[in-house]
Amino acid sequence: WKLLLPARSQSLNKKVKVRTGVNKLALDYNTKNIVYSTSLMSNNLPNITYTTNQFIEIKNENTLETLILFEKDPQPTTAGQINQQLGYIELPMELSYALLDNKWGINLIGGVSTLFLSQNKIAIVGEQGRIPLGEANNLNSVHFSSNVGVGFSYQIKPSLRFNFEPMMKYQFNTFSQNHRSFQPAFIGLYPGLRLTSHLHSPPTPIPDAHPDPPPPPFGPS
Repeated sequence: WKLLLPARSQSLNKKVKVRTGVNKLALDYNTKNIVYSTSLMSNNLPNITYTTNQFIEIKNENTLETLILFEKDPQPTTAGQINQQLGYIELPMELSYALLDNKWGINLIGGVSTLFLSQNKIAIVGEQGRIPLGEANNLNSVHFSSNVGVGFSYQIKPSLRFNFEPMMKYQFNTFSQNHRSFQPAFIGLYPGLRLTSHLHSPPTPIPDAHPDPPPPPFGPS
């Protein structure tokens, strides 16, 4: 996770604030228990647009162990895992409700985010190192998430607070095809500092406690 633009917040009242910003998210997914080998036929995963020049066949390691000898591919296999790296530009819109607001602060946070796909890489990681395969072809370029979390803060000085926010983000509409068995969700820990500027208006002049008496209406008698 990386902050691209500082979060901006606007107070609606003493307890509720609305906030937004721009974040950069980096996510890694690993699929373990696979074996792979070079193949003379073709790459066999339909949800990958391959960019590699070599043909690589990927199988489930547990399934391979159940095959009888004449069903196994004569090509030597290597154990490894599939690594998927995804990057998103996130635009959150969230509400924060203050439960405690003094030197220590506690806030409930909820909202939604719009996520724009910025990175999409798939590779095999094994004994031979990292072998790039290509990119997933079943991802939407734009999807959304629902966000919920708790914010903790500590006032270092009147204009400076330290924030720590554990957040859970449940993603939906991530895939262009129906993948009911996998609903992405992740937990993020967001630390930071909040600087508050206080604008002071010029002091109001204090009227003289003993003003000169007004002149008589008809001049001196």
